[in-house]
Amino acid sequence: MDLIKDWKTLQRMGNHEFAQQRWQSASHFYLHSILLLRHHLPVLLQQPTQDASLSIICLSIAVQNLADTYLRQGRSKRCTTLLNRALRDFQQLQSLLCPSHPATVALLRESCRLRQLVYAHQATSTEPVTQLPSQNWVGAASGRLH
Repeated sequence: MDLIKDWKTLQRMGNHEFAQQRWQSASHFYLHSILLLRHHLPVLLQQPTQDASLSIICLSIAVQNLADTYLRQGRSKRCTTLLNRALRDFQQLQSLLCPSHPATVALLRESCRLRQLVYAHQATSTEPVTQLPSQNWVGAASGRLH
Protein backbone atom coordinates (compact mmCIF):
# COMPACT_ATOMS: atom_id res chain seq x y z
CA MET A 1 0.00 0.00 0.00
CA ASP A 2 1.68 3.21 -1.19
CA LEU A 3 -0.19 5.31 1.36
CA ILE A 4 1.46 3.53 4.27
CA LYS A 5 4.83 3.65 2.52
CA ASP A 6 4.47 7.43 2.12
CA TRP A 7 3.35 7.73 5.75
CA LYS A 8 6.39 5.75 6.93
CA THR A 9 8.69 8.00 4.92
CA LEU A 10 7.20 11.12 6.51
CA GLN A 11 7.42 9.55 9.97
CA ARG A 12 11.06 8.56 9.46
CA MET A 13 11.89 12.09 8.35
CA GLY A 14 10.02 13.50 11.36
CA ASN A 15 11.75 11.06 13.69
CA HIS A 16 15.14 12.09 12.31
CA GLU A 17 14.36 15.76 12.90
CA PHE A 18 12.99 14.92 16.35
CA ALA A 19 16.21 13.10 17.26
CA GLN A 20 18.16 16.20 16.17
CA GLN A 21 15.84 18.34 18.34
CA ARG A 22 14.65 20.28 15.31
CA TRP A 23 11.12 20.49 16.67
CA GLN A 24 9.63 22.78 14.03
CA SER A 25 10.84 20.58 11.20
CA ALA A 26 9.71 17.40 12.98
CA SER A 27 6.28 18.97 13.50
CA HIS A 28 6.10 19.72 9.80
CA PHE A 29 6.66 16.07 8.81
CA TYR A 30 4.29 14.68 11.43
CA LEU A 31 1.56 17.12 10.47
CA HIS A 32 1.90 16.23 6.80
CA SER A 33 1.63 12.52 7.61
CA ILE A 34 -1.58 13.24 9.54
CA LEU A 35 -3.02 15.23 6.65
CA LEU A 36 -2.07 12.48 4.20
CA LEU A 37 -3.94 9.83 6.17
CA ARG A 38 -6.95 12.02 6.90
CA HIS A 39 -7.28 12.72 3.19
CA HIS A 40 -7.42 9.02 2.28
CA LEU A 41 -9.27 7.66 5.30
CA PRO A 42 -12.86 8.29 4.10
CA VAL A 43 -12.26 6.16 1.00
CA LEU A 44 -10.53 3.44 3.03
CA LEU A 45 -13.42 3.27 5.48
CA GLN A 46 -15.91 2.62 2.69
CA GLN A 47 -14.22 -0.73 2.12
CA PRO A 48 -14.34 -3.14 5.06
CA THR A 49 -10.66 -4.12 4.82
CA GLN A 50 -7.70 -4.12 7.16
CA ASP A 51 -6.24 -1.13 5.26
CA ALA A 52 -8.58 1.16 7.19
CA SER A 53 -7.48 -0.34 10.53
CA LEU A 54 -3.82 0.07 9.65
CA SER A 55 -4.41 3.67 8.58
CA ILE A 56 -6.15 4.45 11.87
CA ILE A 57 -3.25 3.01 13.84
CA CYS A 58 -0.77 4.99 11.74
CA LEU A 59 -2.83 8.13 12.21
CA SER A 60 -2.81 7.67 15.96
CA ILE A 61 0.97 7.24 15.95
CA ALA A 62 1.41 10.42 13.91
CA VAL A 63 -0.84 12.35 16.30
CA GLN A 64 1.13 11.04 19.28
CA ASN A 65 4.43 11.99 17.65
CA LEU A 66 3.19 15.50 16.86
CA ALA A 67 1.81 15.90 20.39
CA ASP A 68 5.17 14.85 21.85
CA THR A 69 6.92 17.33 19.59
CA TYR A 70 4.62 20.10 20.84
CA LEU A 71 5.53 19.15 24.40
CA ARG A 72 9.24 19.39 23.57
CA GLN A 73 8.59 22.88 22.23
CA GLY A 74 6.91 23.87 25.47
CA ARG A 75 3.52 24.04 23.75
CA SER A 76 1.65 22.04 26.35
CA LYS A 77 -1.77 23.50 25.61
CA ARG A 78 -1.39 22.76 21.90
CA CYS A 79 -0.43 19.18 22.75
CA THR A 80 -3.56 18.71 24.85
CA THR A 81 -5.75 20.32 22.21
CA LEU A 82 -4.37 18.03 19.50
CA LEU A 83 -4.89 14.90 21.60
CA ASN A 84 -8.42 15.94 22.57
CA ARG A 85 -9.36 16.68 18.98
CA ALA A 86 -8.01 13.36 17.72
CA LEU A 87 -9.85 11.57 20.52
CA ARG A 88 -13.13 13.33 19.65
CA ASP A 89 -12.66 12.52 15.98
CA PHE A 90 -11.92 8.84 16.67
CA GLN A 91 -15.00 8.58 18.88
CA GLN A 92 -17.18 10.26 16.28
CA LEU A 93 -15.89 7.95 13.58
CA GLN A 94 -16.52 4.96 15.84
CA SER A 95 -20.15 6.01 16.20
CA LEU A 96 -20.57 6.29 12.42
CA LEU A 97 -19.17 2.88 11.50
CA CYS A 98 -21.06 -0.36 11.48
CA PRO A 99 -20.05 -2.35 14.59
CA SER A 100 -18.82 -5.21 12.41
CA HIS A 101 -16.44 -2.99 10.39
CA PRO A 102 -12.83 -4.18 10.86
CA ALA A 103 -11.71 -0.66 11.79
CA THR A 104 -13.89 -0.45 14.91
CA VAL A 105 -11.41 -2.42 17.02
CA ALA A 106 -8.52 -0.19 15.92
CA LEU A 107 -10.58 2.91 16.65
CA LEU A 108 -11.47 1.67 20.11
CA ARG A 109 -7.88 0.71 20.95
CA GLU A 110 -6.40 3.97 19.64
CA SER A 111 -9.09 6.03 21.40
CA CYS A 112 -8.07 4.37 24.66
CA ARG A 113 -4.42 5.14 23.97
CA LEU A 114 -5.16 8.79 23.19
CA ARG A 115 -7.34 9.09 26.30
CA GLN A 116 -4.49 7.69 28.42
CA LEU A 117 -2.12 10.28 27.01
CA VAL A 118 -4.57 13.11 27.64
CA TYR A 119 -5.04 12.04 31.25
CA ALA A 120 -1.31 11.49 31.80
CA HIS A 121 -0.51 14.90 30.37
CA GLN A 122 -3.21 16.60 32.42
CA ALA A 123 -1.99 14.93 35.59
CA THR A 124 1.51 16.34 35.13
CA SER A 125 0.58 19.68 33.60
CA THR A 126 0.77 22.91 35.56
CA GLU A 127 -1.74 24.49 33.20
CA PRO A 128 -5.48 24.40 33.90
CA VAL A 129 -7.04 21.09 32.91
CA THR A 130 -8.92 21.19 29.64
CA GLN A 131 -12.23 19.36 29.85
CA LEU A 132 -12.38 16.24 27.73
CA PRO A 133 -15.02 16.38 25.02
CA SER A 134 -17.71 13.72 25.16
CA GLN A 135 -17.48 12.55 21.57
CA ASN A 136 -16.18 12.85 17.82
CA TRP A 137 -12.39 11.22 13.57
CA VAL A 138 -9.88 9.23 12.59
CA GLY A 139 -2.52 5.06 13.43
CA ALA A 140 1.78 -0.28 12.19
CA ALA A 141 1.75 -0.72 15.84
CA SER A 142 0.21 1.24 18.62
CA GLY A 143 2.66 3.60 20.22
CA ARG A 144 5.24 6.12 19.20
CA LEU A 145 7.93 5.51 16.64
CA HIS A 146 10.54 7.86 18.08
